[in-house]
Amino acid sequence: MFNLRSIDLNLLTVFEAIYEVGAVVGAAERLALSQSTVSHALSRLRTACSDELFVRAGQGLSPTPVANAMYPVIKQGLDALRASLAEAGGFDPTRSQRRFRVAIPHPLGPFYALDLKAAAAVVAPGIELTFETVSRPIDLEDRLRDGFLDLAIDWLPAELDSLINKSLFDDQLILVARRDHPSVRPGVTIDDLRKEKFVALHARRDIERRPVAIREFSRLGMHEEVRVSELLEVPTIVASTDLLGIMPLSIGPLLEKRLGLQVLPLPLEVSTGPIYIIWHKTRRNDIGHRWLRELVEEKLGRPESDKRGMR
Repeated sequence: MFNLRSIDLNLLTVFEAIYEVGAVVGAAERLALSQSTVSHALSRLRTACSDELFVRAGQGLSPTPVANAMYPVIKQGLDALRASLAEAGGFDPTRSQRRFRVAIPHPLGPFYALDLKAAAAVVAPGIELTFETVSRPIDLEDRLRDGFLDLAIDWLPAELDSLINKSLFDDQLILVARRDHPSVRPGVTIDDLRKEKFVALHARRDIERRPVAIREFSRLGMHEEVRVSELLEVPTIVASTDLLGIMPLSIGPLLEKRLGLQVLPLPLEVSTGPIYIIWHKTRRNDIGHRWLRELVEEKLGRPESDKRGMR
């Protein structure tokens, strides 16, 4: 078993910084150390681990398989230690310097991120929130489990037993069309829609893993003329063509205001689906993490579309 007394534990923060920044210079800037100090620390780490840990790749450094295996364990341990020390006298958001990482694969991810950053800045100026808004990554659950991410907001619940899913709000599907579409207006019927063409998403997962509402609509067999990779590409194409699209109701106000689209209810009964806030059960009693969850619920728990209702 590795003897921790044989290594300076400060080296672990150097490892973390190099891994996340991908460069010695950037790690030195983050840690407020000289470049030579960080380079020396890396040399000591390599000797202790009997591995290069990071190899030159273009203008930066790329982790070795050993470093990739070490990072989630070291990251989770350092974060737990930081949280414990910072909150030894009680968590105070006005003074805390904690960093939280949040994934929001929901199509409003970038906008939700801006809202949350603004809200946090008012009450917790020292807390750093970073966001990932890429569409549902295949390793999302693993990253939550391994400590890469603190929280996720998505419409697909996590399946790992160690992860907690809590409903944030209910969303539903709507129909979107450009404002001056030649044949789509309020009162459109399902038979009318069968004559139209749609822009749809490429399948990224087995259809049975999609939200129920999307599965139900997919079974109607609408003519899908174009497929795109990201959901936010759908309204961009709809705005400049006669193609129709299906989007979540929560994004409706944005589509109307920014892109001038028609936002119409679907002419059929489609299931609603919850949007989940997801986290690892080991963080359930973390006071700082609880503060983050409460911030998310307060700011995102009632989308603008819910407040005004569907027209």
